[in-house]
This record gives sequence, structure tokens and C-alpha cells, in this order.
Amino acid sequence: MSYTPVPDSFIQQLMLRKIPLRMEFVTSASKLEELPENNLPEVALVGRSNVGKSSLLNFLAGQKQLARVSSTPGRTQLMNVFSAERGVFRLIDLPGYGFAFSPRETQAHWADAMRVFFERRSSLLGILFLMDVRREVTDEDINLAQWFLDHDLNVLLVLTKCDKLTKAQLGMVIRERNKQLGLAPGMVVTTSTLQKMGMQEVMSGLAGLLQNEPRRV
Repeated sequence: MSYTPVPDSFIQQLMLRKIPLRMEFVTSASKLEELPENNLPEVALVGRSNVGKSSLLNFLAGQKQLARVSSTPGRTQLMNVFSAERGVFRLIDLPGYGFAFSPRETQAHWADAMRVFFERRSSLLGILFLMDVRREVTDEDINLAQWFLDHDLNVLLVLTKCDKLTKAQLGMVIRERNKQLGLAPGMVVTTSTLQKMGMQEVMSGLAGLLQNEPRRV
């Protein structure tokens, strides 16, 4: 099976891109074996339930219904795969973590279900780690971000719902989150799908993630 990296010319264009991606839904999967072949670069969307993953996907695609948006936390239970730019790379929307009537049980289920994906999916080059800008970072968030970094998965923190804060407040939150999660400089971006904020910043961040080489897993 051959692996097709993202062309350098596309990476350069993506760094400056201000318009949505051409995106199509591919499939939903409940386990690793149901995913498409491991032959294209992939970036996964990770975040707590109801953080805005579906909204961000729709925003990046310039569509309203590409990904289903629900006000009910925990609704997405499958890995939803999307093709970007007619097969140049894929985005994979993962089930949210950290919501349940019994948080401990849900965390264990999420970890068990996702660990195989993160550890064995060699075409997975990075993580879009979504976090509501208004929420405080928890130990669970910190541990998860560190686990990704320890497994050679680069993390771009995407702060959502940023129209709720002032510019000064955003600057302070960015510095705090960067330090708390141990991310490299420049690996935090701010977005608001409601106000159409952050398109180019996320595109540039994606370009950085897609430059990475496939992992040996």
C-alpha cells in the first residue's frame, strides 16, 4: 500500500488560504478496521463533547450541513471521515470526551475506543485539539495533550467561541493555554464560527501539521 504525502505546493497555498476547503463526507467507523486505507495524510479533531467540532468542520468546508451539529453533548459516537480537496488529505471527527452521567466510565470508554486509533493509525499526522475558550483547563486536558505529544502527534490547539472574549482577554488565554498544555510557540489559534473568525489561522495550522512525516507504528 502506497502513501501519498501532501504536495509542497499545496502546503504553501494552504498556509495563506482564506477560503473554505472542498470537503466531502466519506464514511463513519466504530473501529480502526472500518476506516479507509492508511494511504493519505490525516488530521483528527479532538475535544470535549459540545465544544464545536461539527461547527468547525462546517466552517472550514463553507457548508452548513456537512457535519451534523447537535446541542446534545455526547451525540457523536463514531469516527466520521471527511475527504479534503478531492483526496489530498482527510479530516477525522472523533467522539467527544469528558461527558457522561458517570464521567469516570465515559473517560475509560473513550480512552479504550480511541487508544487503538491513535497508536496504530500511521497516516495520522496531527491533532486539532478543540477547547472552549471560556473553560478552564483540566488535568484530563493536560494529560491528553501530553499523551499525544509523547506519541509523536503534533497538536494544534483551536480555541472555539472566541467572540465571547475581548482581544486582551484572548491574548491572556492564549499564553496561559500554551504554557499549561506544553505546546510549541504558535500552536494555538482562536476561532468563532458564529463570527467567521479564524479561517486563515486554522488553515495555516493545518498546513503545519500536514508537513509531518508518517509515524512508525
